[in-house]
Amino acid sequence: MNDDPEIYRVLGRLESKVDSLLDENHRFEKLMKETANRVSKLEHDRALVFGAASVLGVIGGAVIWVISKIMST
Repeated sequence: MNDDPEIYRVLGRLESKVDSLLDENHRFEKLMKETANRVSKLEHDRALVFGAASVLGVIGGAVIWVISKIMST
């Protein structure tokens, strides 16, 4: 069997690159999880704002309707 030091050097560089790729993948997965959490929170907040706007619209319409009934009599 040939114990060429060049083979071990190349294998060491490959191992280093694989470790680097694994670290980068881990950082990417963490970033994606954080981004998904942020998007979820934004979607929830948006739904609350739309709900509040709908309620205020209904209340405003009812108030205007009552005022128009009072003024027409």
